Amino acid sequence: MQRDHAGQTITALREAVRKIDRRHAGPVPGPWVAGARGDDAAGFAIAAIGAVFDKGFPVFDLHEIRCPLTRDIAAATGFLAGMLAACMKDAHGRIAWIDEPAGRMESGQLFPSGLAMFGIDPARLLVVHPADLKTALWAGDEAAGCHDLAAMVFHVRGNPAAFDMTATRRLMLKARQNRVFACILRQGGEEEANAAATRWCVRALPSLVDPQLERGIGLLRLDLALERNRNGRTGQWAIAWTHRSRNFEHLTAHPFDRTALPPDRPHGAARMGQVVALDRAS
Repeated sequence: MQRDHAGQTITALREAVRKIDRRHAGPVPGPWVAGARGDDAAGFAIAAIGAVFDKGFPVFDLHEIRCPLTRDIAAATGFLAGMLAACMKDAHGRIAWIDEPAGRMESGQLFPSGLAMFGIDPARLLVVHPADLKTALWAGDEAAGCHDLAAMVFHVRGNPAAFDMTATRRLMLKARQNRVFACILRQGGEEEANAAATRWCVRALPSLVDPQLERGIGLLRLDLALERNRNGRTGQWAIAWTHRSRNFEHLTAHPFDRTALPPDRPHGAARMGQVVALDRAS
């Protein structure tokens, strides 16, 4: 009887944790990328970005999102989360997130509630922590070749020699064959030739004031550059993520395009003291 009671308690606790993790999750009301999982290509809700793709955004292919500086990995991850939530809004498969050890050491762990704010159910996430880069590459190949997965993310730091054109071409072919959204999340890496259909460079911009909470945390704002596009042209845009609409917005004429102030910031600079002239010591 005691063992049965303990089992029921554990089940109830697990269900409570799942409800907490899903408190921000839900359907994306204004998807940034419009298109169902049954389509090979999708269109962008932001017209300026969608215009550069001649045949639509190739969902089931290999893509790359990079940030030149390690400090921008959170911005790059946020952009990827928005893309995942929109591309897979009709999918029910899991997301394999493979963290290469060097990248994980500097960027830290994923925050489930943060992903949920982008519309991704944390329960769908399958996080893999390989012991080394060789094992991570093997896990990436296996994930890209899995029919039951909706997406595969390969998080890597820098430009390791082992992750070359041959390795990325394997990922690309498997993603296409198995209809998996595959993405390289490159932390602190430079541009290099690989088999990715698109390569995006993401940098963080000063955040925007939230119009409904001006003294709170500002809206995520990104400098987004499409450096490589196999199916069209490249471009550069300033975009912002709004949690309430779960959507990216183009900032060409954004009404709140001003820097968010910390809540404890004084209203003005302190008055300077008297300026005096000092003779040189020597």
